[in-house]
Amino acid sequence: MLGAMGVAVAIYYFSAGYWLGALGGLAFVALAWRRLDLALLAVVFTIPFYRFPRHFGGMAFSLSEFGVLATLAAWSLRQAQLSIRRETNLRQLLQPLARPWSATLFLCAATVSLFFTDGEYLKFSLREYRTVVVEPWLFFIMLITTMKGQRDAQRLVAALIMLSTGVAVYSLYHYFFIGIVEATEGVRRMLAVYHSPNALALFLGRALPMAIALTLFLRGEGVERVLRLLCGLAVVLIGASVFLTYSRGAWLGLAASIFFIAAVKGRRIFVAAVGAIAALAAVVIPFVNAGRLISSGTNFLRLSLWQSAVNMIRDHPVFGVGLDNFLYYYRDRGYMLPDAWPDPEMSHPHNLVLDYWTRLGLLGLASLLALQASFWRAAWGTYRRLGNGPTQIVVLALMASMVDFLVHGLVDNSYFLIDLAMVFWLTLGAVEIIAREGK
Repeated sequence: MLGAMGVAVAIYYFSAGYWLGALGGLAFVALAWRRLDLALLAVVFTIPFYRFPRHFGGMAFSLSEFGVLATLAAWSLRQAQLSIRRETNLRQLLQPLARPWSATLFLCAATVSLFFTDGEYLKFSLREYRTVVVEPWLFFIMLITTMKGQRDAQRLVAALIMLSTGVAVYSLYHYFFIGIVEATEGVRRMLAVYHSPNALALFLGRALPMAIALTLFLRGEGVERVLRLLCGLAVVLIGASVFLTYSRGAWLGLAASIFFIAAVKGRRIFVAAVGAIAALAAVVIPFVNAGRLISSGTNFLRLSLWQSAVNMIRDHPVFGVGLDNFLYYYRDRGYMLPDAWPDPEMSHPHNLVLDYWTRLGLLGLASLLALQASFWRAAWGTYRRLGNGPTQIVVLALMASMVDFLVHGLVDNSYFLIDLAMVFWLTLGAVEIIAREGK
C-alpha cells in the first residue's frame, strides 16, 4: 500500500499535464482513505523536498503540502463517514483541539498576528501561515487522531530516521562526486538538496539524536536488533553529513542532546559521554580549518542581528511584525545596524525566542513556552511510567531531538521552515500518541 502511495505521489509530481497530476492526487486520496496511518507515513517522506514545489498557475505546492492536504481530504471523508454511522460526534471531533491546548494556542497566536501585519507584507505572512503554521498543525491533529499505539509512534520515528539517512546518503554522494558546495572560511560546506549548509544541518540534527539513542540503548532480538543495527548505520551516515555542513550550531545542538541522553541514563554513562565527545573532538578538530572554528565574523553578525531583533521588539512588543516579515523590516525599515552590511538578507533573528516574539508577539512567545511545557510534562512522565523496553527508548530519542531543537535554535532557525515545522509536530505527535496509550 505504501508503495502504491509512492507511485501516486510520483504521478502527481512528475506528470507534465495537470489532468494526469490531478489523477495521481485523487489516487493518493483514495489510498489514504483506506489507510490513513500509511498516508501519514508517506507524508513524512516528502518533508525535505519543499524547495522543489509543483506549480499550478500562479501557485506553488510542495510535496509535503500536497501530502498533508490530500491526507486531510481522506481524513475528513473518514470523519464524515464515522459521523453518519454515529460512531463519533462533534465533541469527539473537537477533543484533539483541547489536548494539548498549547497546540491550539500556537495556531491562535499565528492567526491573531495576521490582523496586525502590515498590509504591504501581508501576502508573505499568509503564505507562511498556510505552509508553516496551518498545514503542519493539521498534520499533528491527524497524527494524534489516527495513530493509536506505541507501535505507530515507533514507525513515525523510524520513518524520520530512514528519511534522514537517505538524505545523508544523497548529500555525501553530492558532496564527493558532484562537488557543489559552499566554500567559506577555508572549508567546503555540504549543501545537497538544501539552499544552505545550515538548513541541511538543522534538518539532519533533529534525527541524529534519535538514531544515537536507539543505537546505544535499544535492546532485544529480532526486529529490535535489526533496527538497532540500521540506526547505527544511520548514525555514521547522518553524523558524517552533519560534520561536513560545518555548522557550529548543529555541533552544539548534537553535543547537548548527547549529554541529555547520558544524563537521563545515569552518572556513569554521562561521564562516559563526556569522555567520548572529548576524544571525538580531539580526533576531528585537526581536520577542521582553524578559520572556521575561531572565526569571529559570524559571531559578530549574530550579535548585531540579535540587537536589531531586540530593537524591533521594542517597537512592536505585543504583536510583533508578522509571519515572514522579519527580512523586510530588517532590510527596508532601518533595523539593520550599519556594521551588519555584509549580509542584509537576514530572514530571521537566529534565536528561537526572538524569532517567535518578532513573528507572533507575546502570544506567540507564550505558545512556545506552553508547547515546551506540554511536551516535557508528557514526555518525562511517559518515560518514567514505561518500563525498560523499546518504547521508553523511543521517548528518550524524542526528548533528545527536542533538546537539539532548543539548543541549535538558540543560534539559528528553529521552527519557521516547512521541514522543521513538520518534524516539530511529528515529535510532539509521537510523544502524545505514546502518552495517551494506557490512560
